[in-house]
Amino acid sequence: MSVKHWKLQRISALALIPIVLVTLIYIINLTSISYDTLITDLGSFTGFIIGTFFFGFIIFHSSLGLEVIIEDYVHNENMQRNIVSLSKLFHITSFFITVTILASI
Repeated sequence: MSVKHWKLQRISALALIPIVLVTLIYIINLTSISYDTLITDLGSFTGFIIGTFFFGFIIFHSSLGLEVIIEDYVHNENMQRNIVSLSKLFHITSFFITVTILASI
């Protein structure tokens, strides 16, 4: 694990604090509206941006953390690279599926 990886993990953790707070406030404000208004609001540009940032940073931070766990507990270097590659593929695919679902609302 490099210093760059460590810094990215810490920066993404710090970035998640305001993103989670904004998302929680957004979700709390949605609890008092009707279902039709909820779908309209989630389908708006603001809902799309908040959802994309929230899930994007969560998936990015998860990818960084899982990579560290894999590096710590898998000792065979070839297997380690393969598992990390599969993990990154899973996280990238998850992000694009999430963005597609958010865009289709």
